[in-house]
Amino acid sequence: MCGRYNIIDDPYTRALLEILDIHGHLETRYNIAPTERVPVIRQGQAGNELSSMRWWLVPSWVKEPSTRYSMFNARAEGLVESRAFRHSFKRQRCILPASSFIEWHTEDGKQPYEIRAETGALAFAGLWECWGTGAEQIYSCAMITTDAVSEFRDIHTRMPVMLAPDMFQQWLEPAIDGKALMPFLLPQLPTSLLVVAVDPRINLSRLKEAPEPISEVGMIVAT
Repeated sequence: MCGRYNIIDDPYTRALLEILDIHGHLETRYNIAPTERVPVIRQGQAGNELSSMRWWLVPSWVKEPSTRYSMFNARAEGLVESRAFRHSFKRQRCILPASSFIEWHTEDGKQPYEIRAETGALAFAGLWECWGTGAEQIYSCAMITTDAVSEFRDIHTRMPVMLAPDMFQQWLEPAIDGKALMPFLLPQLPTSLLVVAVDPRINLSRLKEAPEPISEVGMIVAT
């Protein structure tokens, strides 16, 4: 699973927005946690658009929003059958832009690691929903996770689905049924990743500071 990530307003994120035909920039934010509002890119009537959504998906059919069940991550393997996610997967897909994410290795305590692209920003595959009507509307999203590639499993068995630029428009296109895009969700890396051990203080979701590096762990090479 992925429960924290970071966004930095730098040339990498600006380049990602440019590829997605989004004009503007992203606010720098550290240690973003579930239920917070996050920037999301989806396809609207006039093309790709940048929206702000709650990172904890609320299915349109539930009676009221709840955090009883973990709805910030959606497992790729169950999207077609999942009552909670199958509607969004069919037509309402989105991209969550990021600079890096945090994952924990729990074998020897709870050591956090920051994972970022060797160069460039990251584009996480996501789903979005709209619950309610009028002033009560809630737009929300979930990040899709998949089995970790073998080189990543020393840290965690799951990882976010990271899209390559040539996947972006197909992923966002609502006319394409999600079932046709299942190959995008297989364990794969669009870029090599740098892994850095960071100070466990980042475990506190209220800490909104840049992760403090402890040691450079290494690089996971995309193949």
